[in-house]
Order: sequence, then structure tokens, then C-alpha cells
Amino acid sequence: MKPILEPTRKTPYSHWLIILLLVILAGVSFVFSLKYSGESKKEYPTLTIDAQISSPECAAKGGFYKDAFEIKLITNNYNCKIYYTKDGSEPTLKSLVYTKPIIIKNRTSEANVLSNIPSSPRWKPPVGDVFKGTVIRAIAVTEDNKKSLEFTRTFFVDEKGDKRYSFPILEITTNPDDLFGYKTGIYVLGKNYDDKNDYAKKDVKLDLPWWKYPSNYLKRGNNAERPANIEFYESNNRSTFQTNAGVRINGNATRGFAQKSLRINFRNEYGAETLNYKLFPNNDVTIFKSFILRNSGNDWDKTMFRDVFMQSLMSDSKLETEIYRPIIVFINGEYWGIHNLCERFDQNYISNKYKINEDSIVILEMSGNVNYGKKQDGKAFKDFLSFVENSDLSIKTNYEQMCKQIDVDNFIDFVIANVYFCNSDWPNNNVKFWRYKTNRTGDDSAKVRDGRWRWMLYDTDYGFGYTATNAYEMNLLEKAKTTGSVGIIFSGLLKNKTFTDKFIATFQYRLNNNFKTEAVIAKINTFETTFAPEIREHIDRWRVIGSESKWKNFVQELRDFATKRPTFQVKQVNEFFKLSEANKISIKK
Repeated sequence: MKPILEPTRKTPYSHWLIILLLVILAGVSFVFSLKYSGESKKEYPTLTIDAQISSPECAAKGGFYKDAFEIKLITNNYNCKIYYTKDGSEPTLKSLVYTKPIIIKNRTSEANVLSNIPSSPRWKPPVGDVFKGTVIRAIAVTEDNKKSLEFTRTFFVDEKGDKRYSFPILEITTNPDDLFGYKTGIYVLGKNYDDKNDYAKKDVKLDLPWWKYPSNYLKRGNNAERPANIEFYESNNRSTFQTNAGVRINGNATRGFAQKSLRINFRNEYGAETLNYKLFPNNDVTIFKSFILRNSGNDWDKTMFRDVFMQSLMSDSKLETEIYRPIIVFINGEYWGIHNLCERFDQNYISNKYKINEDSIVILEMSGNVNYGKKQDGKAFKDFLSFVENSDLSIKTNYEQMCKQIDVDNFIDFVIANVYFCNSDWPNNNVKFWRYKTNRTGDDSAKVRDGRWRWMLYDTDYGFGYTATNAYEMNLLEKAKTTGSVGIIFSGLLKNKTFTDKFIATFQYRLNNNFKTEAVIAKINTFETTFAPEIREHIDRWRVIGSESKWKNFVQELRDFATKRPTFQVKQVNEFFKLSEANKISIKK
């Protein structure tokens, strides 16, 4: 008897091949269905915004709470469903459907998400769990796929409640891919960093320093700006404003740092052209088209306040100085560390401060590069530099002509401040100045409307001992005399005795007032006291300063500079001007 499994007749090979192919296809179909079945394969209809549909609402205010609680989302539209997210992403039909109250709790023990994404060649992961809030983004959607405007609100739960931080809080909510996506994220190395073939096409060198290596975060312009929702909470947990805005990376070389400076822009496309809020308690300006969340520039790895501290030393001068306040930033609910909220030195800043039309403002950089204005404005300044180079300013009429073109007192303070600070990244860099366009050039009665050039003090973070512990010995007077547009103007003016007398007298005054050791150290102590409660968490988040004790050592370097610099500076001024014993400047005891 033959085995029952043995065919009674010989089966053709072609039939076996067909059977085998069918079995393989069935298996592939099964695997494919496992991988792609479910909601991820479902196609969703496009939602269109209908302003007539009420956004979801919530009775609970954003901000800090001591204990976990529940929030209820409601909508006035009976035929709507509410869709929401908790990761900062835009809610869609793929998002969670609201069916019951949402539990808001302390999420610190949950896995770090955004804060574990590398943002620099020198990025390091945070120490331990990063403090996290809960961001709710929600929309109401009708049966015919029309949606409301978004509801966005952020909640933080901590046993200390609103006492957890001594600084105000700024929360940035945005689609995660907009900042951290491989292709389009502006905060990360991303595709631009990996695409070596693209470098070859563009003839980009591959031996660049690490901070210049092509990366997503080096993108600039409107195409590198991403939409976001901004919530701001004063230190008393009072929600002061919430608005839509654009966010982009700010700065130059410091873009390469793991924590980056951000520029917040307001435009009609986001809902409003300006922010109307008194960002700085000691400043009367209440209208902003933009502001900066600064990472302290090159000082990011040391004190976190070096630049703003130096700015504060010259706040009573005729220089334009940046007002600031330290804040804590969160991105999609994750702790992002200390930032210095600063004004942006642009036409809006000048317009707001002096109540003048933006169209009448010119801002130039270095030796006449146009920052804001027209090409002819840059050419006019270069023509002025040519006048300085080819004129003997010791002659009274030439000097008077010069004084009609620049605010001499302002220029003197600009040079003195940078020289005293030992700002070695100047004047070959960080030179910005402005004027009001008018035909009344030199009319002192018009104040800033007199059409004269005035300089701005900014990016001094290389100063006050940043580059070396003995930087207090550095003499920048000769560099100021020979470098760039500052050198042309300064060397020309040094030919005039009226100017040199004023310069020396002003330096003497600043040394015995603004730069007086006791006063400077007192200010450093105030900054240290202000930042101390927040510095530990910031250090653990970014791991660049090292430790709290190292931070204190960096602050002590500022005190050492404040103590030792005046003696060296007095000697340098006296030698530079070859002053006689009777005319030498000195430090008053």
C-alpha cells in the first residue's frame, strides 16, 4: 500500500512552483498586513479652519500647581469632537479624542524626549530626569471636517508650586519636527550635517571648525523660521501674555553650542505684528516686533551673565545698551535652562526708544555694511571715512565738520567701554552704529534727530577675563587705533587736542565711577545672588559649565578682573597719551 501523502501521479514542476509562489505571497501579505494595518495606514481628510467654530476651553489656568489635578476641555459646538495632543505637536484627526478629564501631574520621571536629541557636535545628554510640564494643544472638529483655532496651554506640577523658579517662565510650544526634525528641524545638526555629497557640490570645505560645520541650525532667513505659541509667566505665576510668533536661531558662531540663542518674531501671519507688553519692568517700552532669548553668547560655558553684566556698567552712558532679564525657557514642556531675555538691536528698538519712524533709521555694521537701510547709506558712511582719512582733524574746521557727523561723546564711551572690558573680539567684530536720516546734520537741539552716527554696545562676552585669567593686563588702545572703521575714526580724532582731552577726562571719570572696583564687585555679587538659585539645574541640563563650584570660580574671575584691571588700565592710558606726571590720570582712593 502506498503512503497516503504520496501523490498517485507525478505532479509537474511548474505546478509546484506556482504553489510555492502563492505560499510566499500569502506570507508576505500577512507580514505586510501586520506592519501597515491599523490607524497608521488610514487616510484622513484634510481639515479646514472655520473661525466660527469655538476653540476648546479649559477652566484651569496655565502655570504652576503643587498637586496633580484634572482638567476638562469643553466646546460650545454640540456637533464637535475635541482632538488633542500632549507632546507639543499640532492636533489632527490622528490625535487623541477627548472623552474624559485629562490628568495633569509631574512628568519629570517620564523619559526625556527633546532634551535627549543632540543639538551640537559637543552636545551632552542631561544629568538625570529633566523637569517637564504638560502641554495641551486641542481643536474642535465638526462632522464635515472643519476645525476651530487651536487651544494651547501648559501646566507644571511641582511640590514647590510657583516657588520652584525665581525667574519668569517662557514656554515655547511648536511641532517637534520644526525644531528637532532631521530634515527641517532648525535646532539640530540634521541632514545638513550628514550630507557630505552636498558639501562637495557646493565646494564646502570639510576641515571647518566644529561651530562652522554645515548644520540645520546654520540656516538663516524667513525659511529658517518656525511657527510657535509663546506663554509667559512672571515669577508670581501670573500668566501675562500668550501669543503666536515665529522662532528662529539667533547669533553667529554660538549657533554651534548645544543650547542656542533664539529670536522671537511677531508678524501678521502669526496673528499680530507686535507684542504689546512691558517685557522689562524698568523700561517704558511696551511694543516689540521681536526679542532675543540669549544663551549668554561665548560666556555660555562660564557665568551665564558676563555680557549683560558689562552692559549694565554702561547703562547711564550715551551708548545704546541692551536691557535684559534672566528667564527660564521650556520647549514643549521640557526644561530648556536659563536664557537672558534681551532687546534686539534693530530699527524697531531705535524707533520705540526715541519715538521716530523706522523709515528714517539707518543701521550699519563694521566699516559700512548695511544692516538696515539702503546701499547709498553704506556708501555715504564710507565717503565719511574717506574724509577722516584724508583730513587733518587737528584743524578746527575739520574737527567741527567731524563733530557734525558723529556723536563724539557716544563714540568716546564706545571705545572706552570695549578697551576697559578687554573685549578682544572688537573692533574687528561687533561694531554696529546708527543715525536718523535728516538734512539737519549736526543740529544739537534735535538730539538723536540730528543725523549723527551713534554706536551700540553689544556682544561684549569676550571681555572681562573670558579669554584668559590675566586678560586684565591686555592693552586694547593700540588695536582700537588701527582696526577697521573704529581705528580710522579714533586715529583721526587723536590728532585733535580737544578730543584727546575729552577722551582722557572721560576715561578718568569712568574709572572712578562706572568701573570703580567696589561698585563693580557689588554688581557682580548681585548677579551671582540672582543666578545662584537657578544655576544647578541649568548645569545639569547642559553639562558645559561643569559644576556649581566651577561656576563660582568663573564668577570669582570677574571679581579678580574688577580688582586688577584699573591699575593696568591707568598705566596704559598714561603711556598711550604720553602724559606728564602732572596730567596723568589716577584712581581715587
